[in-house]
Amino acid sequence: MDVKDLTGKILIAVPGLDDPNFRHAVVLVCDHSVEGTFGIIVNRVLMNSFKPMLKAFDLKESSVDMPIHFGGPVRPEQGYVIYSPFDRKYGPMKITKTLAVTTSKEILHDIAAGRGPKKYFFALGFAGWTARQLEEELIMDSWLVAPVAPDLIFSLPVNERWKHAALSIGVDLERYIKKCGSA
Repeated sequence: MDVKDLTGKILIAVPGLDDPNFRHAVVLVCDHSVEGTFGIIVNRVLMNSFKPMLKAFDLKESSVDMPIHFGGPVRPEQGYVIYSPFDRKYGPMKITKTLAVTTSKEILHDIAAGRGPKKYFFALGFAGWTARQLEEELIMDSWLVAPVAPDLIFSLPVNERWKHAALSIGVDLERYIKKCGSA
């Protein structure tokens, strides 16, 4: 695996990762470069309904409802929409051939009107790492890395994503043992 670019991969917190922001977290890496890493946690729900927050997003009504997720501890006031299929209309950051992320309010207006992308995931905040910080955490075995599966983000129940993501690479988190010590 190329650790130089984890864009489009999933980070799975190992069972011993005790940081409350990342305990049992599944993070979609949206951008990874020498300057740092930007990702969105995809398995934490803040609110089950988007509708009580319509005014905050300059919306009067919505024909659809969706949960609001906790995307991470950085900039929790900023909304991020992961969506598929990719469409340049929203000025997105392309993650994979079919996945993108955007902060555009236009996408929320289109989703509310029932004319948005086929699949979408809405979160407040993001997870961020400074240059080489994520690489150090990977060396310390804080994270497992897996390929992204859009169904994980858009279809699978939130409470099943952590274990399912690990099983996708053959890791049973119930039996996971973090190695430590010296020889």
